[in-house]
Amino acid sequence: MATLQYRQPVWWGGFEFAAGTGRTWNLAGLLLAITRQPQEWHFRLLRTPEQSEDNHEWCLQPGEADTATAELCRFVFRQTTPWLQLLPRLADRSVVVRPLTPLFVPAGQATTFYVTTPIWLAAYAEGVAEPLLDVPVVIPRDTWFGPSPSRGEVCYATQVTGRTELAQLLPRPFRAVTPVQVANHGSTALPIERINIPTPFLPVYGAESGRLWTPALSITRHAGAAQPHIHIETGISTEAGHVTRLTPARRGAEEHGLIRVFDNFFD
Repeated sequence: MATLQYRQPVWWGGFEFAAGTGRTWNLAGLLLAITRQPQEWHFRLLRTPEQSEDNHEWCLQPGEADTATAELCRFVFRQTTPWLQLLPRLADRSVVVRPLTPLFVPAGQATTFYVTTPIWLAAYAEGVAEPLLDVPVVIPRDTWFGPSPSRGEVCYATQVTGRTELAQLLPRPFRAVTPVQVANHGSTALPIERINIPTPFLPVYGAESGRLWTPALSITRHAGAAQPHIHIETGISTEAGHVTRLTPARRGAEEHGLIRVFDNFFD
C-alpha cells in the first residue's frame, strides 16, 4: 500500500505488533481485538445487536478489551512477522442501492450522482496474499435482484441519498463513494429506482481527505436500445483529489459473471 498522508484519522493502514501484544478497534459497534503470538495471529470479534449503517464512530486502543464472549479465530504460522495491514474492501456480492426518493433522468439529459456502499474489513499478514480476515464492518441485509424469482441473484441492499453534488455527501469511514454517470439518449425518462452496483468488480481507493472511493460507473442509454451500456471507468474522479489504491477488485473483468451482473443492472 502506498504511503499517503490523510487529513483526518483513518482506521485502515499498516500496524506493527510486538510478539505477545495486541490492539482493539471499535468500528461502528464491531469490536475487533487482534493479538500477535510468536506462531499465531488471534482475532476476536464481537458485534453489538444495535449495529447500524448510520453509525460511523470508531476508535483504536492499545491492548485487548474485555472480549470474553467474542468469537476467536486463530491463524497458525511457522513464525509470525510484526506487520499486519487492515484494509477496506467492497462487498463480496453486488449491492442494490435504492435512493430514498425516486430519481429520473429525462430524455436527452445526463448527470452524475454519487452513491455509497458498505465496506468489508480485510486483515493481511506479511507474505500471505489472501486476507486472514474478511468481514463486513456492518452486516447489510440480503435482497433479491432480478426480473423474476428464478432469474436474478442474491445481493445486499442499502439505501442512499443519491446526491448530485459531492459537497452534500457526508464523509463516512465505512462506506465507499461510487460516481454513477448516466446519459439518457432515449426518448423517455430513465427511472433510477433500484440499481445493482457490481461491487465485486470495483477496487477501493483512499483519498487524501480520508474518504474511500471506487472508479465511476458509466451508464449510457442509447435510442432504441433495450438495455443501457455499462462501463467501469479505469480512473478515479478528479473530485477525489490525490488517491492511492488500497485493495484490488475481488473479481476480474474477464469473468463471465460480469455479463450476468450487467444484464441485471436495472431492475
